[in-house]
Amino acid sequence: MGFEAFEKLPEDKQEMILSAGIREFSQKSYKEASTDSITKACGISKGILFHYFGSKKEFYLFCLERAMQKLNTPTESPGDAANFYDILFSSMDEKMALCTHYRDEMHMVNMASRDAATEIAMRKAELLQRYAVQRKMESATTLKRALQALPLKDGINLQVMVECVSLYCNAVLNKYLIQYQQTPDDFFKNKEAIQSEMKQYFDMMLFGICKE
Repeated sequence: MGFEAFEKLPEDKQEMILSAGIREFSQKSYKEASTDSITKACGISKGILFHYFGSKKEFYLFCLERAMQKLNTPTESPGDAANFYDILFSSMDEKMALCTHYRDEMHMVNMASRDAATEIAMRKAELLQRYAVQRKMESATTLKRALQALPLKDGINLQVMVECVSLYCNAVLNKYLIQYQQTPDDFFKNKEAIQSEMKQYFDMMLFGICKE
């Protein structure tokens, strides 16, 4: 579906409508979210909203994609990061800063990941998967940089090592995604403790548990 009428609006008007939608969808499930509340917040009629988007479903999916675009804004790690943990955690800090800056967007994506509404299930899954692939590629680039900063053994296949550490990293992060799924703001409050714990997990992987 095209959204030509909406895209012809001035950027500030577009942003006002999308911000109202993302804010509503960040606080309520798809079924509970009210288009009346959204249109009241941005000062348009429901008829105008549906003129732009056709339906609540299309508007929701448009808002979700815009939220993920903002949360996946490319960032550049500090060039002076020189060791494994500096590189890894500086990248993590940048992503967390994006989530803090785009708090409503972060909450909408979190809410979407838990939403069981069947009307949006298939296309929502496609959107989430598309951006998951993007994040995976970015994470692999960061991990490669971090691993190259380590005194690796001779003959190590760097690509295999990146894939191995990616699997391990995803497992570690998944622990926190599950732990803080219902209260994502607590993840940011506990950042230092989480990074300290993550360092213990990575130390265990990098330096092993067996004697020489």
